[in-house]
Amino acid sequence: MNALYGRGASGRSRAREPRGTPLDPEAYEAIERFARVLIRCGFDAAAIAEAFGLALAASRNESLPPPKNTRELHDASHLVTLWRTSPDYVDEVGSPLPLPVRGPGRSLESLTRLVNRTLDPAEVLKYLTHTHTVRKVGSRYVLNRRWVMLRGISGAAHAHGIRVLVGKLRTLEHNLLAESDARSWFDFTTENPRFPVSQLEAFDKLMRHGGLGWMRKLDLFMRHCEMNRRPNEPTVWLGVGMYRFQHNLSAVFTSPVAAERKTRRTARRRK
Repeated sequence: MNALYGRGASGRSRAREPRGTPLDPEAYEAIERFARVLIRCGFDAAAIAEAFGLALAASRNESLPPPKNTRELHDASHLVTLWRTSPDYVDEVGSPLPLPVRGPGRSLESLTRLVNRTLDPAEVLKYLTHTHTVRKVGSRYVLNRRWVMLRGISGAAHAHGIRVLVGKLRTLEHNLLAESDARSWFDFTTENPRFPVSQLEAFDKLMRHGGLGWMRKLDLFMRHCEMNRRPNEPTVWLGVGMYRFQHNLSAVFTSPVAAERKTRRTARRRK
């Protein structure tokens, strides 16, 4: 448990009743790591605290209803990988076999146990069905796609977003502390300051096709290493993220601190 989460948990009984979803450990970690990254980039701690407070105040009117309680199953994507790659779960041409829900042989229940013995197979099936990862054909289930898509799945998508944010912050913090490029984690960007808006759709199609291809290759390599690791060898939870970003150069960002100070100056002039 990190220090910030420990303090938040101990003070929860004295705090006001929360309007939204209570902060979980990963949300606390995101806040703590973001603060540390800013400090290590040389920003003043008091200025960070002031800006964060004002940003929260400015965001209160934008708050949405709490997401539905559909939790993200972290292991579901790995289950899909095993279904696609394990020799016992594919046919002679490498296509994933249809699976019954339960049974001692090939089944979703047995596959779930391979991934994580603490998982409830019924909950996993409900999750994979809800995300349209699998569909029922007769008495068995088949894979719809080779990944778990959480777009529009309230609760799970929100939790996944925080996990992605924490992962990016972990990489940023690790690389800020790395003594050399050899000790850093992969983190590269490519940017173009004058990309035509008319070509954004074409770029998104290109990135999706190429990006998913590379993600599948990396996923297969990670699975190969998992299967061939030495007995009792230490392991880590390893992940790779890929995303694109853009700036709207016609819209100038005004920080909450600057806006607040401008409001105060205007009020003083009126007096």
